[in-house]
Amino acid sequence: MRMQHGLLPAEYFWREHQTWLADEGYMLRPRYREDWMPSWLNTKKNSWKCEDSRCIPLPVTMDATRLSDGRIVSLKQVKKSEHPIEDQIIRFFSEEPIASDLRNHCVPLYDVLQSPRNEDIMFLVMPHLVRIQKYKFSTVGEALECFRQLFEGLQFMHSHLIAHCDIQHVNAMMHPTPLLSEIAHPTKPHRSYDFRRKVREYTRTERPTRYYIIDFGLSRRFFPGDNFIAPTNFGGDGTVPEYKDPSGMSNPFPIDVYHLGNMIKTHYMQKSYSLNFMRPLLEDMTQTDPEKRPTIVEAAARFDKLCMSLSTWKLRSRFVYRNEFFVARVYRACRHVVRTFSYVAHGIPALPTPSPAA
Repeated sequence: MRMQHGLLPAEYFWREHQTWLADEGYMLRPRYREDWMPSWLNTKKNSWKCEDSRCIPLPVTMDATRLSDGRIVSLKQVKKSEHPIEDQIIRFFSEEPIASDLRNHCVPLYDVLQSPRNEDIMFLVMPHLVRIQKYKFSTVGEALECFRQLFEGLQFMHSHLIAHCDIQHVNAMMHPTPLLSEIAHPTKPHRSYDFRRKVREYTRTERPTRYYIIDFGLSRRFFPGDNFIAPTNFGGDGTVPEYKDPSGMSNPFPIDVYHLGNMIKTHYMQKSYSLNFMRPLLEDMTQTDPEKRPTIVEAAARFDKLCMSLSTWKLRSRFVYRNEFFVARVYRACRHVVRTFSYVAHGIPALPTPSPAA
């Protein structure tokens, strides 16, 4: 009989690699260690309050502690037979001088490990990131700075003739360190990594963060003189018009533009009262005919012009979510007014751009 909160089938993969990963310098949480015994057994503890009861349902990626410096990192298992160039793409953007270019928002690569148990599997070691929507935007300026970095990052990829092919909300991430008093647990964003403390959350205005594009498993690289028409790689956004083309061929660069526009429209504009001014741009980016969509260079230029046209008070205005209850909306509005006066008094910019060292 399976123990309550015992390992899920996909989690055994990580336990089987735990000792080897520790030897390579990466320690998994107690739940995945070979000698793990649930901490709530034979006690009166509520298992759901124990850190080692928390599982990750689809653990293609796993958090770990880098033993050399104690930093929390992410390990991603990649099947080379399915994604043969993913490591090449991430290596390309992680090597100098490209790595230190401020326009580069591709997730950095720290290390590559070859599984000793399966020749087809390698591990990519990267920073520990979280999804953008895990912590709410406080102001319009915070949302626009996030989008600015994503436009900038995709434009940078395209300038190197690399199409991402799967820009969607789960592949746009942020660095959580500036926003939190300490690293949070991956399954509980308001508890500390060891589950012992409540994590304090700051706004992006107070502590600007950097945003990253991840997951290059479907990415396609071209070279000068290449024909950009290639077999279509099907990403997670099933609404892409080119996916219905019976030829199975497409230009992936306009698809990237569609992906980015539709992600912002679906997951942010349609869930907020605060972004209606972006509608014309997003509608153009998601036109059915790829020839009528702007290039990412044109879209980014229009976005920058749009941001410059907004007043400082519009940028500082509260980011209002459509699903807010009336009482919560009143409370957040009052809190927002107090914070805004504080930001203005301390000279904190309305667009929270992180420093180059961030």
